[in-house]
Amino acid sequence: MTLLRIQNLHKIYKNGTHALKGVSFEVEEGEFLVIIGLSGSGKSTLLRCVNRLIEPTTGTIEFLGKDITHIKGEELRSVKKQIGMVFQQFNLIKRRSVLSNVIVGRLGSMKTLDSIFERFPDSIYDEAKKCLETVGIEEKADVRADSLSGGQQQRVAIARSLMQNPKLLLADEPVASLDPATSNSVMQYFEKINKELGTTVVCNLHFLSLVRRYATRVIALKAGEIVYQGNPLEIDEDWFKTIYGDEAEEVEIR
Repeated sequence: MTLLRIQNLHKIYKNGTHALKGVSFEVEEGEFLVIIGLSGSGKSTLLRCVNRLIEPTTGTIEFLGKDITHIKGEELRSVKKQIGMVFQQFNLIKRRSVLSNVIVGRLGSMKTLDSIFERFPDSIYDEAKKCLETVGIEEKADVRADSLSGGQQQRVAIARSLMQNPKLLLADEPVASLDPATSNSVMQYFEKINKELGTTVVCNLHFLSLVRRYATRVIALKAGEIVYQGNPLEIDEDWFKTIYGDEAEEVEIR
């Protein structure tokens, strides 16, 4: 089943930057798609268009067979409940507990007064603990978020996104600020979510060693255009130079 279909997507910012230039591709349900490319290639813009954090200029975005390119209001909120998002920066409420931060992922589905006064049923707490268990950090439920390491905070952010029960999980450079060992650890939880929960994942990454390890398919962007689409294991040295430039050298994360 095709979960996401992007057709001829363009994004031109007010300053004239043409960040996406006719990008088209499909994502099948259950895929782990990774998008690669240099900084400024359009990776983050693409994910933010899909999640409707920014408005595309032209083209179409279909999710579950429905055109969501320019929907607004309640229709947009309904769609965004099904699309989780994990950012490079963890965006946690530092002084709140880990469990409270995870529950934030469900607030969009709750009544306003219930969310303001934190009137949550026991089932919400149980679900939040289950999400923490999925990312292997349930023992930290009651500690403050700012007491955690960077890798642990990112796992809390992933658990928060799981509270939406998303059909599609987007991750924008989720390991860019982490050390190599922690990067692999965090990526293993994305893999677990993809394989065990069946959640479709679309993730922006820099390091090809991680791409080859986790992606089922890869798309490479260069100056806003797709220059490669296919098996990550088939990106040889020539393709690497095409994507990243002749002066680039591959750095491996183990």
